[in-house]
Amino acid sequence: MTNNNFKIVKEIVSRELLDFRRFQVDVKYIKNPPQWWEKHESKFNIVGFLAKQMVGIIGSKIEIEHIFSLVGILTCIRKYQLQSEI
Repeated sequence: MTNNNFKIVKEIVSRELLDFRRFQVDVKYIKNPPQWWEKHESKFNIVGFLAKQMVGIIGSKIEIEHIFSLVGILTCIRKYQLQSEI
């Protein structure tokens, strides 16, 4: 991923996270988080994907591998952020 592409991706993710934080969610009324995310995923594609990975029930070795893969992606993003700050 080039530095310019990374900046674009970072901007998109940052904007979506900001929109999500502004979205008034009262967690006391959310009885079923996966169902809530399914209903709202069109508004928050990236945040929804991450939430599903974190909220989902680990039921198999494959699910654990998905989580490690997600952590790897997040680690790469952070690494590129640190490199671009230098």
